[in-house]
Amino acid sequence: MPTKLIQLGPDKHESGTAALQVQGAVVDVLGEPELCEIAIVQLGASERYLDPRDPDEPWKTAVYYLWPRQPRREGAALWFEIDHGVTYHLRANTPYKLRIRSLGGAEAEEVFTLPASTRRPSTRPEGWTPPPDPRGPVQAPQNPPQNPPAPAPSSSTPAAPAAPAPEPEAAVPPAPTPPPPAPPPPLPLGDTAKGDADPAKPGGKGKALAVAGVVALLLAGGAAFVLFGSGGPSPAAMTMDSCRQAVSAGMEPAAAREKAEGLAKASQLLDCQFLLFKHAAEKGDAVSARQLGLFYDPDTWTKEGSPMPAPNPLEAARWHKQAADAGDAESLYRYGMLLKLGRTDDTDGPEKAQAYLQKALDAGHPLAKDALAK
Repeated sequence: MPTKLIQLGPDKHESGTAALQVQGAVVDVLGEPELCEIAIVQLGASERYLDPRDPDEPWKTAVYYLWPRQPRREGAALWFEIDHGVTYHLRANTPYKLRIRSLGGAEAEEVFTLPASTRRPSTRPEGWTPPPDPRGPVQAPQNPPQNPPAPAPSSSTPAAPAAPAPEPEAAVPPAPTPPPPAPPPPLPLGDTAKGDADPAKPGGKGKALAVAGVVALLLAGGAAFVLFGSGGPSPAAMTMDSCRQAVSAGMEPAAAREKAEGLAKASQLLDCQFLLFKHAAEKGDAVSARQLGLFYDPDTWTKEGSPMPAPNPLEAARWHKQAADAGDAESLYRYGMLLKLGRTDDTDGPEKAQAYLQKALDAGHPLAKDALAK
């Protein structure tokens, strides 16, 4: 069996924690393990997904994927750590389906069992804290080299604009210096030179100001490069490595959303957009939750505009509801439509849809009126 649930010694795995070891051809298909989500599914006539957030009723028909802990590649295998909040709900020697999906679009399905020898506490977990979003490899040799280049532009850029500033001043003084010994020649030269830089000459002041303006523009351009070309708001400054580092460092929700929106405007790094929006949404940012809903929503999903390999109405409903409950007009409408069309697992969806669509209308959504009328 290519996939196993393994519990190493106490120095590696404390009681209840374990690791899913995935081997075989799917390893190359999935790509980077830190960009993979996993779902654990009960086998049977109707599939039920493990949702550890509800320890009392953890097995649900709603699709639920979680980020594994410490995703990594060791040799020819991928390792995904899980904690007691997950293992507690698994029964020994019972086969379960492991579904893995990568933000790159790859998916895989494996079967595993929990060994009877697995050490687990006898107490039921109280609540469950989801793992953080992907942080990248636990030991990433490529991270340190990527930091030095960032300061390089900022240190060299100020020097570049500063150099042109003295040059115009140095070019003007040398011209008047030789004239004292021979007055006649300097006068024509003086007229020409001073006409460019001497405010006392007619038009000279305007030209001097023009030169100063050009220098100021050059300086401003250099400052803009420092701000936007060396790690500022520019989307081009983001990479998947820096994206994962930012999320791991606990970037403020508003800053994460701003970065994600910048990438979206530039049509860059869909996977990074997803990580940043998800990070902000899980910290309560309603706009980010709405964007996640749009990524999943069958009515707004596109292959080019979403990092998801396919639409998922249940996940769309989850994020749209979060934003809708915060008063977001677009999500009020989108969640109302998901309920109305029976795309959620809520048995009272059509009835609840009216309330959400009415709130969307009250919030000024242009499509809500027609949706209520139909």
